[in-house]
Amino acid sequence: MNTTVGHIKRARTPAQKSDRKDTILLTAKDQFIETGYEGFSMAVLAQRAGVAKGTLYLYFRTKEEVLLSLYNSEFDRLCATLVNQVTPGFTDREFIDAIYRASITDPVFLALHARLNTVIEHNISIDALIASKRRMLEQFDILIVAIAEHLNLSHTQTMEAFTAFSALLTGCFDGYAPDLLEREAIPEDLAHFIGLFNMERRFKQNAYHILQGIRSVV
Repeated sequence: MNTTVGHIKRARTPAQKSDRKDTILLTAKDQFIETGYEGFSMAVLAQRAGVAKGTLYLYFRTKEEVLLSLYNSEFDRLCATLVNQVTPGFTDREFIDAIYRASITDPVFLALHARLNTVIEHNISIDALIASKRRMLEQFDILIVAIAEHLNLSHTQTMEAFTAFSALLTGCFDGYAPDLLEREAIPEDLAHFIGLFNMERRFKQNAYHILQGIRSVV
């Protein structure tokens, strides 16, 4: 989607500034979907959001701060989704499937997640980093408390599982194109080999092994 709006009046009240920030982030999300990280431009974002470039920098100092705010919103969504979906009696495989589905529901979450620790958080101010981590911690704590009992896991075990799954998602996200085997004529033996590296297969299989390992430690 190409979101372009004309220049709008200066935001003066807190509510107006909040609305302006939301508009910028919605526009940024559309731009990121189109261009990816490398092609993301603050100049283009300002033009599409209908603000002067100088005004944009009053809200976000770098493009990484924009993308971090996008990631925080997506992380909030993922946590809320899992809190609502994981219910008493959930099996480990159902739990892992819920995590995977919540992670791929939005097209920007995994792309940002894969760059969070290596790129995005290295190009923001320490104040922005602290604010982001505090927000994530609050959401994470709510998530852990809400689902640990449903999975018959301790708080510590659930925390260990999620931190491991986070790293696993980063490792599995490698630009795999799920429809590649459908588009191209690939020999059957190679198609099977390529399929072994399917992102969904790798994540779910290894996440299950990780969770069983966590459960086995007394």
